[in-house]
Amino acid sequence: MDFSADCVKPKKYCWRDLEFLTNSFSKENFIGKINFGKVYRGKTQQGQEVTVKIWLYPDVGRIAKYHANYGLTRLESECIFLTHPDVVNHPNLVKLIGYCCEVEDHHFGVVYDLRSKDTLINLTDKDDLTWKQRMQVASAIARVLAHLHCQNPPYSLHFVHPALIMLDQDFNPVLFDFFMLTGGVLGEKQHLLNEDVMLIADIPYLDNSFFKTGDWGPRADQFSFAIVLLELICKHAFGGEKWKYDDELPELWAWTKYKHSGFQPVDCPLVHESLKREPGFHVFDGVAITKLIFRCVVYHEIRPTMSQIVQFMEGLHFFTGGFGGTVLKGLLDKWDADDVFSSSVKRERGCFHFPCLVRKKR
Repeated sequence: MDFSADCVKPKKYCWRDLEFLTNSFSKENFIGKINFGKVYRGKTQQGQEVTVKIWLYPDVGRIAKYHANYGLTRLESECIFLTHPDVVNHPNLVKLIGYCCEVEDHHFGVVYDLRSKDTLINLTDKDDLTWKQRMQVASAIARVLAHLHCQNPPYSLHFVHPALIMLDQDFNPVLFDFFMLTGGVLGEKQHLLNEDVMLIADIPYLDNSFFKTGDWGPRADQFSFAIVLLELICKHAFGGEKWKYDDELPELWAWTKYKHSGFQPVDCPLVHESLKREPGFHVFDGVAITKLIFRCVVYHEIRPTMSQIVQFMEGLHFFTGGFGGTVLKGLLDKWDADDVFSSSVKRERGCFHFPCLVRKKR
């Protein structure tokens, strides 16, 4: 495997090493699934806690036929990405220790320097996360996405999913899987054809424009970030194994909740009632986040950049202790003045209009 000259070369493991680290991939060490793979907690002989991710041979007919080397391709791309100087030191990107690449046996895996608590999707609907932690997690995810978007050329995840975000023992979010990542050092080549994405991706997190055009829009990450943010504030995971195709899509669920409130965002209808009672919650933040979520699930042209979203999050009452930063207030005033929202919503994915979320006059 070729690595850039200025990167730290990861250690090479054999499959037996990964079995040792995870106690033969024991049930007790199992954390969760990824696309054609699994994630485990592990421990080295010296007592260092690590996380081990392995890729399995793709068993979906079309994927197996057209992407027989899927595991190898994923492994190579991830190792090149995670060892690149532009990303290697970011606190919210997983740190790579080493990898396993045994092509003939289809044994592919990586070892991370990560003391895993659990995936975000497993913690979203539990009381383990306070309002404070949820806001810190959302802000950190926004920052790492903005960092990737600001590289030259920029990276795009296309698919921000809570099952691919690990919280460490201190509740810091860490991105640890990048199966649709393009850009930067990787170029624009995708591991999967667009027509194959629907076979394996979790529908609620796919940008709605993908359903309309079959192609990725320029701000797809903002859409899935908004769905993760929605999950954090309403304490409900929309994706994962429990989701069925005929379930209500998250943005339509949010619209229904908002409509039933009489189009009054000041009521914070998207925020779970238990979170409204927690220290640090402020109604201004509930209103602002409601506007941000709807702003990110409509047309690409009016979605904010990830850098703007970072400024938005940092301007919340929770972080500033006041009404909000001037950048946040400026964004809200601009959004309130926009006439791109109509008074109706078309209930089909890929074409949404939401009523303007104007702050209630006093």
